[in-house]
Amino acid sequence: MAFFNLENHNLAIITTQQKYHYKEIPSIEFIHSKKQLILILCQNTIDILNAYVSGLNSGHAVMLLAADIHPELLNNIISKYKPYWIVGLDEYEGYTSKFNKLVREIESNVDIHSDLAILLSTSGTTGSQKFVRLSYDNLRSNAQSIIEYLEINEHERAVMNLPLSYSYGMSIVNSHLLAGASILLTEMSVMEKPFWELVKEQKATSLAGVPFTYQMLHRLGFMKMDLPYLKVLTQAGGRLNEKLVRVFAEYAKEHDKRFYIMYGQTEAAPRMSYIPYDKVLEKAGTIGISIPNGQLSVEGELSELVYRGANVMMGYAENLADLAKGDELQGVLHTGDTATVDEDGYFTITGRIKRFIKLFGLRINLDEVEKKLEEAFHIPLACTGSDDKLIVAIEQTEVMEQVKRAIEQLYKLHKTAYKVVVIDAIPRFANGKTDYTTLKERCL
Repeated sequence: MAFFNLENHNLAIITTQQKYHYKEIPSIEFIHSKKQLILILCQNTIDILNAYVSGLNSGHAVMLLAADIHPELLNNIISKYKPYWIVGLDEYEGYTSKFNKLVREIESNVDIHSDLAILLSTSGTTGSQKFVRLSYDNLRSNAQSIIEYLEINEHERAVMNLPLSYSYGMSIVNSHLLAGASILLTEMSVMEKPFWELVKEQKATSLAGVPFTYQMLHRLGFMKMDLPYLKVLTQAGGRLNEKLVRVFAEYAKEHDKRFYIMYGQTEAAPRMSYIPYDKVLEKAGTIGISIPNGQLSVEGELSELVYRGANVMMGYAENLADLAKGDELQGVLHTGDTATVDEDGYFTITGRIKRFIKLFGLRINLDEVEKKLEEAFHIPLACTGSDDKLIVAIEQTEVMEQVKRAIEQLYKLHKTAYKVVVIDAIPRFANGKTDYTTLKERCL
């Protein structure tokens, strides 16, 4: 049975050049007697989206990578995982070009589990050959939960400007195509004038963004735009400054729009919680409640957030042999986040288990430091460090002394225990999240 139902006459995909109904989505043939791996180098183009839809409907396993992945990492991944098809490259040694895709010339003996649908990288465009293994059921169950709480129907028109290789972008495609809705497919940024022309002309009904997106929207005067058809705003991909949460929640309330704060991880396909739009002002600072058919709890000495649901990944893949593995987690995901839960069942992330350092025996939560300094100064900043020094990176020299005073007042740290560093720009992944590995390399 195909994952996506293309047997209807609704409008499916809108680009700046053309519109495609479900029946008109061009099919790419992935035919082989044995289950194989399809590697797709993702851009938000109709050809790539066709390959994604065709790949999932073919029953083969699909690996999604960013098109701007570092060439050396791409070479390592192709060498290690030996995909049978590659989409998004014009040529590659050992592959022949056939019908808009590369086909492996020498077949390798690959064993892939029948449930495996998607492989997503755990770290964006850099550094890792480790992948999250997601099944068809993982994808379908999470999409159905998202459809339910976002109230997605066939009349919705979602802007798809996040990378398909990023789980948030993938979930926009999955949830809307499974609901029979439409997608406005674009590579443009919210900073570009033609982006807003597309949004207005095609009457987009929803817009998704990571924290960096909302920082940009606030700066460019989004609140003053005339967007009567845009009814839903969603935010995920990291913690949004609580002040901005309230600003957008007030705007949504005044303009009869729905603003959702959401939390998830790629390992959960990716959504685990959300704040209902009518509770965002009351519960700003939380990650909300469990998605429909999911369950969150705080467990253990470290108060780790644990999630249970049908969308929890099968496990990780670190080599070709791992693609044959079945479901190793059985629906239980230890998130690695620490959290609290209030009397209404709303959860608040307090940090990452791995994002702690110890200074003179004092346990410092780097995420908490970031949050407190952001609340105090409302500027882009990021924290890293080691067990002998806390490092705070900022982009503005003029606030350096104020930041230093705040650190000393908040944490009673001696000047030798911390360092404030001014850098041109906080390093970020394509999805807008802070790249802490690069930050640490630059600042230590």
